[in-house]
Amino acid sequence: MLNWKNVLYNITIAANCLLCFFLIFYDKLTVPIFLQVVGRAHPLFLHFPIVLFILFIGIVWLSQKNKADVLYKNISQWLLLSTAFTAAITALMGLFISKEPGYNEESLQWHKWSGAAVSLIAILWYSFYDSISKHKTMLASSSMASALVLLIAGHEGANITHGDGFLFAPIEKDLQPPRPALGEAVVFTDMVRPILNAKCVSCHNSNKAKGELVMESPELLLRGGKDGPLWDTTDVNMSLIMQRLHLPLEEKKHMPPNGKPQLTDEEMAILYNWIKGGADFKVKVIDLAPTDTLRSIAGNLFKASGEEEHYDFAAASEKTIQDLNSNFRTVYPIATGSPAIAVDYFGAAFFKPEHLKDLLKIKEQLVSLNLDKMPVTDNDLQTIGQLTALRKLNLSFSKVTNDGLSSLKGLTHLREIALGNTDIKKEGLEKLLSIKGLQTVFVWNTGISQDDATQLRKQFAATEIEMGMRTDTMFIKLNPPIIQNVAKVIDSPTKLRLKHFVPGIKIRYTIDGSDPDSSLSLLYDSNSVISKQCLVKAKAFKPGWRSSDIVQYQFFQATYRPDTIIMMKPADSNYMGKGGKTLKDLVNGSLNFGDGKWLAFRKNNMECLLVFPKPVSPETITINSLTDVGSKIFPPKKILIYGGEEKNNLKLLYQSTPQKDTMQRPSYLIPYDCKIKPTKARFIKIVVEPFGQLPKQPNEKKPQYGWFFTDEIFVN
Repeated sequence: MLNWKNVLYNITIAANCLLCFFLIFYDKLTVPIFLQVVGRAHPLFLHFPIVLFILFIGIVWLSQKNKADVLYKNISQWLLLSTAFTAAITALMGLFISKEPGYNEESLQWHKWSGAAVSLIAILWYSFYDSISKHKTMLASSSMASALVLLIAGHEGANITHGDGFLFAPIEKDLQPPRPALGEAVVFTDMVRPILNAKCVSCHNSNKAKGELVMESPELLLRGGKDGPLWDTTDVNMSLIMQRLHLPLEEKKHMPPNGKPQLTDEEMAILYNWIKGGADFKVKVIDLAPTDTLRSIAGNLFKASGEEEHYDFAAASEKTIQDLNSNFRTVYPIATGSPAIAVDYFGAAFFKPEHLKDLLKIKEQLVSLNLDKMPVTDNDLQTIGQLTALRKLNLSFSKVTNDGLSSLKGLTHLREIALGNTDIKKEGLEKLLSIKGLQTVFVWNTGISQDDATQLRKQFAATEIEMGMRTDTMFIKLNPPIIQNVAKVIDSPTKLRLKHFVPGIKIRYTIDGSDPDSSLSLLYDSNSVISKQCLVKAKAFKPGWRSSDIVQYQFFQATYRPDTIIMMKPADSNYMGKGGKTLKDLVNGSLNFGDGKWLAFRKNNMECLLVFPKPVSPETITINSLTDVGSKIFPPKKILIYGGEEKNNLKLLYQSTPQKDTMQRPSYLIPYDCKIKPTKARFIKIVVEPFGQLPKQPNEKKPQYGWFFTDEIFVN
């Protein structure tokens, strides 16, 4: 009859021998794909030896009181053997998964060796079970040593999976210092970083850098991971971090992964608006414009010095808050555990007056309402006037007038209201200022003059009236224009589509690469047309305002389309796109260079042959590229272009050495416009030499090479 106990024992001995062999030759270990799949079952399988060991400890001490009981002894031996077997399998799985990139070597060493020790201790204990169980001292020391090693292995594993300090995080959370006052709060330090620490750093830390991304410091955040930079301040929605956050929960690349705590709507709004505002690591909350969404959220998170409000009303139900959240409205508690609620609206095109009536369900809890840039009218103020718990109200850039403000006189708790860029005049503002307790009113760019403000300040001394002016110039800075063109590649004259939400502004733009100014640059109107390949730079201007930052958009043209593009040297296996088709499909890649629309070269030159159906006479060949210094993607070392009517008789038409860029900054797209010698060509060969070997850094074992990325070639 087959002795299953001996079979399992021999298998466990073999597994431990294999484990020791792999540990000795770990640096030379290469894990095939099918074993990588086995290794990824490590987090699932590791619970078996832990549970079995705990059961074994309980049984073995019970058996001490019943030494003559054969059943106790048999059960304890089976539990110990099962522990040894599952511990060996778990340790092997751990070795397989540890060969994947992204783990901190020091933490991995502790977890690797302590996990292997658990396996070896278990099989040794089983082998000498009778000798150990006869002596209580030896049994106690063996139990304590095994438990200690198991605890170390589990603790290090938790640190790798969830980040340093995972075990004591709840205790440390209670010991964290209180939030700073509003005047001292820094947007990144006190609003953004707590979100990253709570929801992201557990997988992206120095111990476990998933996707080669570490999020523990500003420098590491700017560096990004293997998929490129985390954000694009020119287009927040194209930011990798926002794309991953907005993926469906069941998607593999959704972040945080399914099963881990997800970001709240307020946290999403903080990240979005911080990136949109330029992702400044040093800006203080108090330096933000009064109408800035982050300033509004911060007003709910941080109190002004000495201010602490306690609310005596009951909280709204979670279901009510959940039902009120939508694609155009965010409803959230102003602080954890607080019954007070804030609401932010966004997307003016989605706004409807009946949406405001929905808020009557939470009128007793709603203390902050942000309607900045919403088409709110005087009729809507009648609904808002019923939200009697309001402390803060933002109506900037709305359509309200003097006539509607009387509807707000019943808001006896109102402390702050923003009416910037509306048609409010002195007579209407007087209606509001009669509200007792009103502390601050923002009325920049309205019908209220400096003389009006001076008179009102004397009449209502308890209320601060902010005109937003320093001498004769508004301190409010215009947002950059929005470029609404979708297609980047044009084959005929195309209307330029620029937009701005502030009335009365002028948009100036250039197509020659220079920065727009307020007088000489082209003035945008609905008839502005782009007829050739160019870089459009646009800027918004308005008297009394600070001009906006520049927004830019590259338009490409493809006069001559090759029949085929032959790749003479292969792209890197990680970034092969669709081969030569990638360079002529008129589809541009994004700043996320892992989007499958890029070809990349590192040790090979990029060498490709463009074949045309008949000879063409090109003047410019544009090679679109990406630069991302943090991800080791640099401008090329050299560009060479050959052409001719015979494939085997091509002449050099162009050569250049692009300017180097090794400065740490956000990634950017750059087209290399190559002006070639006039010639007829049916074949054009393009050779691009990547950056080459990088200077060796401390702790680097292997030489590193710079990348060259390209997504399209245009011939004009």
